Amino acid sequence: MKLPEAKSMETSWGLPTVNAWAELQTKASKMEGAAGHNDAFSQMLTSLRNMAISGRFEALPGLLKRRLTARALSWFWLSGDRYAERLLSPQLLSALLHAQQPRLTRITLQQLVQLYFRQFDLLDQHDGFRAMLELALLSQLEQLPEPRIATLRPNPLISLKQEGHKLLGLDGPRQLAEQTLQAGRELGVTFSELGLQGLDDGRYGDICRAHFYLETLRTLSLDEWSPVMDELLKPSVSKAPFEGDRCIGHAALEILIDRTGQEPSDVWQTFILNLAGDPRISSAATNYRQWWQPLGEARIQKVRGWLSKEDLRLFLQAVEQYGIQSHNDELQRMFPARKLFLEGLFKLKLIRNTRLLLGNRAQQIVKGILGKEVKTSFAPMDGAMSDKAVIYLDCGDFYLIEGSHSFKIWVYLAPPSDILTTYEKRIFSHAALTSTIPAGYQKRYGNLPLASIVHTPHTWQHKVFTFLADNGIGLDMEQLLSRQDYQYQLRRFGIPAVNPKRTPVPTPSQPTAKSFVDTITHQSALTSLSPSPVDQVREASHQAKLYEEPQQLPANASRAVNKLSAEQLSKLNGRFKYKNKPTPATPHSDEITSANTVAEPSLSELCPRVSQLKPLELKVLQYFASNAGDRARHGANVLGMTVQEINQQLYGPLGTLCWQNSQYGWHLTSVAAAELTAYEEHHKGH
Repeated sequence: MKLPEAKSMETSWGLPTVNAWAELQTKASKMEGAAGHNDAFSQMLTSLRNMAISGRFEALPGLLKRRLTARALSWFWLSGDRYAERLLSPQLLSALLHAQQPRLTRITLQQLVQLYFRQFDLLDQHDGFRAMLELALLSQLEQLPEPRIATLRPNPLISLKQEGHKLLGLDGPRQLAEQTLQAGRELGVTFSELGLQGLDDGRYGDICRAHFYLETLRTLSLDEWSPVMDELLKPSVSKAPFEGDRCIGHAALEILIDRTGQEPSDVWQTFILNLAGDPRISSAATNYRQWWQPLGEARIQKVRGWLSKEDLRLFLQAVEQYGIQSHNDELQRMFPARKLFLEGLFKLKLIRNTRLLLGNRAQQIVKGILGKEVKTSFAPMDGAMSDKAVIYLDCGDFYLIEGSHSFKIWVYLAPPSDILTTYEKRIFSHAALTSTIPAGYQKRYGNLPLASIVHTPHTWQHKVFTFLADNGIGLDMEQLLSRQDYQYQLRRFGIPAVNPKRTPVPTPSQPTAKSFVDTITHQSALTSLSPSPVDQVREASHQAKLYEEPQQLPANASRAVNKLSAEQLSKLNGRFKYKNKPTPATPHSDEITSANTVAEPSLSELCPRVSQLKPLELKVLQYFASNAGDRARHGANVLGMTVQEINQQLYGPLGTLCWQNSQYGWHLTSVAAAELTAYEEHHKGH
């Protein structure tokens, strides 16, 4: 017999029916949660709380034999009451299990399971409570009888009875995460299938998600973006505790940094910078201490090396755009050669580290081009450098300082100055780059040569190649020049012969006493030497001889840097009113006095403004020193102050020490930066 085909029944549920079911579901949930919570339960809960407050537990042993007490105690532990922690002890748990033999009721067991999943490893803070509770749960689950009536919803206790040995251990979250990944599922689905939905909102679930995210990162392709990364960028996820003092974000950063070689993909680099920011900032900055310091110096240096390419890109874009905006035809003609030279150094894998310096106008150019894409950190420049961009390049065997325009290229054979690499220096000036740093280099390395070269078309590259070759460093010229320029170099100059004997780099000198010249150098905003016009001409001539072209410095050059004439010393003594160093009575114009014999000025003389600041004012100043360009509201968020309070400081006592850029960001003046550096160094030494 052939039956007719059955017609499918389509049932349409109206809105009133759907709402009615939703109300029933809510009521059922409330009834389930309130099961066993009657007046007697409330009284027992109050008794337990009073015992925890008073510390008197004489009546507790007798009460533990009652099922009501077990249910109330497990609920009290689960409630989050601040006094409940006083009862979280392995001894009390052991007494409860002994008193409730042979096994706990389902409600009490369910509440202990909830407690375990909610606090998980945090329970170890209570003298091994977690380990004892784990064993207790496994034992109680084994004794649990099978349910008489099968339900459509998975039973969490039955699931844990079957999977508890794998899920309840300290390694349980990791195993569950790996199991979920292997099955190609989401964590929420896995929790639901086990009947553990609602138990994933505590510490166990956080650790499980962390392992899920981190295992995903370990299997990603090196240029792949994952939705997991979007989750990790949420502060609530990235800052969640993971292992020890580390957060989930720290573990994610370690995985990506360790998996990446010398050149990360743009996707991964963007994620790292969005999560942790640029590591090339002061070690005192909040962001550095929070995210980078826990990762270790090796990882920090690795990421700093990656960002050299980004620095170079921004520098070249600033140079190119400035040439276009200023209608500087000469700069535009020279740009391709300079771009090829610098990019060639990167392609040859010579660049190990960089630091980008931008004047105000250069900052506006870069931000105008890239907008919100700017993630890297740079140091500001003031004064005559406001329209320029400068980049410092650590090439391993040699070091370059290159500027955008009206700035020579400086070539060093050793690290020229710590202020370019420590990220503590906040603002750079023309004098610092062209006078202070070269003078400090001479002082540290004695007769070690350096070169400052004007960007004369076709010849500046030759002078760089020749200077390095004379000191035993050869470069692949063909990789650093265009085909036409390379042919021109061969025809006109040939290939410079590389000295087979490399110029040795001496160990940097470490003076035992801070010289007066150092004080003047770092605190140039406080005072300035004012030589006579004749002295100025003589000094300018001498500097030109020292730096204009690559050459060996005279043997007495480094010594001259540390000497002051008696006339200059007399002026300085009068200005700072030193009491420990009397002014010579009859100085001669050719008298040379050792600067190291001059007494160090007092704190109020070195930093008259900063030393008078109140603690709160100093705190605000230090924030904007470490976070130059931040707006007032950013400072308010970090310092726990209101924007009004920050502005009161910036426009009040700090008004002469700070200035605001066109983007409403705040910076320290060069005077303030110099004084603050002296102030901090003074307190480090004392």
